[in-house]
Amino acid sequence: MRTALCLCPDAAYFRPAIRALASLVEAGDAEAFDIFVVCENADVAPGFEHLDASLRKRFHLLTVDFVPLVGALRGQGRFPGSVFRRLFLDALLPERYERIVYLDSDMRIARAGLSRLTTLDFAGRPFAAALDMIYLLDFRCDALARRFQNHRLALGIDLATPYLNTGLLAIDRAAWRAREITARVVAAVLASPERFAFPEQDALNHLIAGDFALLSPRLNFMGDFFLLDLETKLRPIVLHFVNQPKPWNYATFPGERRFSEDYRRWFAASPWPDWPRPAPAAFGHRKPALTAKRRAFAQRLTEFLDKQRFVDR
Repeated sequence: MRTALCLCPDAAYFRPAIRALASLVEAGDAEAFDIFVVCENADVAPGFEHLDASLRKRFHLLTVDFVPLVGALRGQGRFPGSVFRRLFLDALLPERYERIVYLDSDMRIARAGLSRLTTLDFAGRPFAAALDMIYLLDFRCDALARRFQNHRLALGIDLATPYLNTGLLAIDRAAWRAREITARVVAAVLASPERFAFPEQDALNHLIAGDFALLSPRLNFMGDFFLLDLETKLRPIVLHFVNQPKPWNYATFPGERRFSEDYRRWFAASPWPDWPRPAPAAFGHRKPALTAKRRAFAQRLTEFLDKQRFVDR
């Protein structure tokens, strides 16, 4: 069984998507997948033809017209309409792929291990995903946690029901089709878009109600995980820079310099050395302080994670 691994960037994220794929190759997992960048022709960044040939041969560029598929779906807030593209990979990829792994373009592969997604048993569930911080912030016990709890309740999701992040999805194609996931998510968003502040993610969580195979945070290390000094314990495979600004926004990224420096070095040797703009001569950020509040959050979160059963553990 071959597995397709896909990214679906729009023009704003095309270059970071190529960096994400390069990190997959660097980690040594690329051979486990047939890799696709699925986007519209206008999304392809000028200079792409000058990408290093050894990297270019590792993936397929599949340019499609998403308009007939996405139709009346619209982005909102900081989420562009391109967030819906991941829902249509089943309709776009060759039938020979029984499993599809989707990655967000603001991810970087930190070490080998992603290839396990090709063989994990999902026990009949349509996909595997990791928990989102919208759920995990419950253990922070503050106003933001209560806000996200109210958000989930408004979606009709019980607070004990796991809420997933769609940045990494490992899809069992047959089960996804059998449950008509794409059509149901699209119908839900079109019927009441105002309900879904995190558009396709909220709608998918609303419809699936926790019935997905649970991946550990090492496969989607996001958000507050970067603030809790849990990197050594969790040994992340996939780093997910969900917050704004991103690490390639060198002057304003609030995280550690090492992440920005990684993007700066890679882009300096790429066809886009001055993207998004030339890096300043000096930039950098310290590791965020592990305050008493964060230490308490990390302790509660660690105790919770230690009790969970993950399909990749």
